[in-house]
Amino acid sequence: MMPERAVAAEGKNALSVRAGIIESVWRPGSLVDVEDARDAMLAVERISGGTRMPMLSEMTDVEITAAARYEFARTTGVLAIAVLGSNAVDRVIAAAMSRHTHYPHAFFTSRSAALIWLTDVANLEPRGQ
Repeated sequence: MMPERAVAAEGKNALSVRAGIIESVWRPGSLVDVEDARDAMLAVERISGGTRMPMLSEMTDVEITAAARYEFARTTGVLAIAVLGSNAVDRVIAAAMSRHTHYPHAFFTSRSAALIWLTDVANLEPRGQ
């Protein structure tokens, strides 16, 4: 049985699954380094049971090192990621993260718009993937 909640990156990241979407919330003001990124991706694997799922990643006012951005981009454990932020800096960080991803990746300032997009992406995915 998959856990309903997980904590990663020394408490900087809290994860849960709701309606088939992984919700990842980073503590505002956090600095995310490569070890934090690796730990967060391991937590995604644990909480998803190894099944690729869409993810909503709330990263408002979070600083992410270049190495961590690269680590996030390498993941194969997600179906798509919607990054939820609140300002132009968050948007720039999300754009930098999307450069090397092999899955759909988009930035939103609206939680409801992000969830709609993730649901649409998940519905387009062939079953059994």
